[in-house]
Amino acid sequence: MKICLALFFGGESSEYEVSLASAASVLRALRPARYEILPVGITRDGHWLLSDPDPEKIRSDRWQSGALPVLLSPDKARPGLFIGHGADMRQVLPDLLLPILHGGAGEDGRMQGLFSLSGIRFLGCNCESAALCMNKALAKALCERIGIPVLPAVTLTREKLAQPEHAADEAEAHIGYPAFVKPARAGSSLGAGRADNRSELLLRLREAAEVDDCVLVEECVRAREIELAVYERNSELCVAGPGEIRVRSGFYGYREKYRDTAAAELLSHPQLQPNTVEALRSAAARIFRLLGCRGLARVDFFVCGDTERFFFNEINTLPGFTDISMFPRLAAEGSSLSDLLDLLIDEALRDDRRL
Repeated sequence: MKICLALFFGGESSEYEVSLASAASVLRALRPARYEILPVGITRDGHWLLSDPDPEKIRSDRWQSGALPVLLSPDKARPGLFIGHGADMRQVLPDLLLPILHGGAGEDGRMQGLFSLSGIRFLGCNCESAALCMNKALAKALCERIGIPVLPAVTLTREKLAQPEHAADEAEAHIGYPAFVKPARAGSSLGAGRADNRSELLLRLREAAEVDDCVLVEECVRAREIELAVYERNSELCVAGPGEIRVRSGFYGYREKYRDTAAAELLSHPQLQPNTVEALRSAAARIFRLLGCRGLARVDFFVCGDTERFFFNEINTLPGFTDISMFPRLAAEGSSLSDLLDLLIDEALRDDRRL
């Protein structure tokens, strides 16, 4: 009998397009002989629809035509997905919920809370861990307490951002220039950028505040961007990588990640000292466990200079599965994306912690 998967994509997030690209890659890789797939698309304004399973229609955002409404029930007496209208509505109980969602409302704990209430197993972190990992300021503060190095930073909340000049004063006093400004709870480098003077700082604060009402201002360092894939297999933690993102010029932002892929090179075997590689792998595993992650995550670091001193940058609990995403490139090395998805799904199906 096939495994029934409810695959969630889209969502009320600034990373909607990234989710579509990831979902299309996953749909192409899932083995049709092994899985029955129910693609549940969430529109930008929050409507849930049972999508056409055609990966190209999803990637190009043409998946909504003719789609039926669908709901996920939190009622244990009436569990599962309810698809369709009125008397024609049908109930389906999936074996696993597969979130291919990125950014707010998909990766920040809200969906994970609903998944937990549904009583159905799902891939990835629980509600608390997802929310914690999504908040870069909180995640870094916790990691720093156990000795994981992080860059000096100032966290600016809504009240401080309401007075931009005072917010800039605080950032200048504690961080100075150059500084790097980013929303505390966003991904794909949306709303993030470098500031080399006060006018740029005020601009960056305004741009970041449009994405999130909590903003992080960090010391800006010349560093290599190093990423590791962490995942569970047979209840044991595996760390793959590191990989490196080598930007040809400037900053590795949203456009460079998803629209101008020639702007950066992704290296699966970067040149690093063996002791640095071992230290990075150890730190990635410690971060995964400290923040309560499950299933999979991508952990990102900055590595500086000849000394290869490193700093924890962020953790992504639902990493991308696009053609250029680092997590599947590292975790599936030596095998295929289909094999990696089988492994992640089998592990989630065995995970009784969710029940």
